Amino acid sequence: MLGKTHMAVGVAVSLAFLRPKTIQELILGTGISAVGAVISDIDSGTSESHKEANKIIFVSFLAAAAMIAVEYKWHVGIYQMIMRDSSVARVVIAAAVFLVICAYGKEQPHRSFMHSLLALVLLTGCTDIFLPDMIPYFQIAFLSHLVLDFLNLKGLRLFYPLQGRVSLGLCSSRGIMNQWMYRVGLLAAVGMFVLLLLNVWL
Repeated sequence: MLGKTHMAVGVAVSLAFLRPKTIQELILGTGISAVGAVISDIDSGTSESHKEANKIIFVSFLAAAAMIAVEYKWHVGIYQMIMRDSSVARVVIAAAVFLVICAYGKEQPHRSFMHSLLALVLLTGCTDIFLPDMIPYFQIAFLSHLVLDFLNLKGLRLFYPLQGRVSLGLCSSRGIMNQWMYRVGLLAAVGMFVLLLLNVWL
């Protein structure tokens, strides 16, 4: 599936399952879900994949920038939520390790390390250091990516470093199923966000 499909479905599934109760959790959860849903596709092989990886990096920074902007403008308590269970040093170290893991994954073949349970465990560990409350958002979004790619014709190395690939082989990543999943996922993500926002405010 394409990156926009993964993001739409990942955010929709995370919000639907976890239903954040505060504005801070809703904003952070949406941002973390967006990153978790697309970070697997940072791995690359072809020039087209490199372009896709650059888009993933851009989206991740955009999500972080949006959360910072919301906190700066409206002081919704995101900074306090992050610092409640952490420190600046821990956040910096965790972010650095997260980036090192992604840098390694970016150079691996597509649907190998970054599409594995090992990557999920390592990246979740980084998230746990500075945003323990957000682990479920990251994990659900990341797993939604793996599930969607499991439907594709090309397999993924779910149990990396083992060589075997797994796949149901039901569709291609750019076919009609991708288009429908994107539309349904986007509608569901926007709908869930608005509904939860209204619940938080009312």
